[in-house]
Amino acid sequence: TSYYDGAPLDEYGLIWQSTWSHLRELHAAVKQSEEPLLSGAYSNYSFGEQQEGHVFKTESNCVAFLVNFDKHKTSNIQFGEASFQLAPKSISILSSCRRVVFETAKINAQHGLRTAQVVQYLNNVDSWKVFKEPIPLAINNSTHIGNRLFEHLSTTKDETDYLWYLTRYDYRSNGDTQLVLNVESQAHVLHAYINNDYIGSVHGSHDGPRNIVLKTPIMLRKGQNSISLLSVMVGSPDSGAYMERRIFGVRKVSIQQGHQKSHSLNNELWKHQVNPGQH
Repeated sequence: TSYYDGAPLDEYGLIWQSTWSHLRELHAAVKQSEEPLLSGAYSNYSFGEQQEGHVFKTESNCVAFLVNFDKHKTSNIQFGEASFQLAPKSISILSSCRRVVFETAKINAQHGLRTAQVVQYLNNVDSWKVFKEPIPLAINNSTHIGNRLFEHLSTTKDETDYLWYLTRYDYRSNGDTQLVLNVESQAHVLHAYINNDYIGSVHGSHDGPRNIVLKTPIMLRKGQNSISLLSVMVGSPDSGAYMERRIFGVRKVSIQQGHQKSHSLNNELWKHQVNPGQH
């Protein structure tokens, strides 16, 4: 889950107006200079290598934007009959080209102070319980079954962050060559089990690629083998362009035997189980 961080109240009901009020002040500064911005003559000035001014002026009004592009140093400039101090990487708006009414680097908005204190210790072993989740194996009747890999979010429909992908693989031994399971997913975490045995997991990162790939050696018995993949989303995305086109969950599954061509399992019969292990 997430919360809009630009709202005037945070998820705890505390005043958190930093972004909201800062933008409100900017809108007010622009609004009061509406006449010169829309009808005035434009001119620009250079005050240094990384400092410049942009002026909009009519016969009755004037507004100036003083810009400091330097990311590290404060700059003092002379504009008109007054001197102004520009913070690093900032813009100052001057009403009537004389009085500063808004600075991007200065936040006057009210905000709440967040503090935390311990109300309960949970390090007592008696306060914890351990539950063992059953690993689903059989492909029984299900509404989420088909010869393809279902998309994670459209299948779980916000009921849970977890989705099991289950299938069976008929293994016919062909010597002692190494078997490798390859799984490509666009979820956040993936755990893999074969015949109820854990074989590995992989997770993504904030700055990493969208795809996470699990590539691990496996051992199969002759005949039927169950493959259980647990796809995990650490919260669902709720903003950004083209949300309806974004795809999550397991996208490709294959088994490679030695140097032979990988055998794709994408179109095998897959069951998808939502809400694993309710306690």
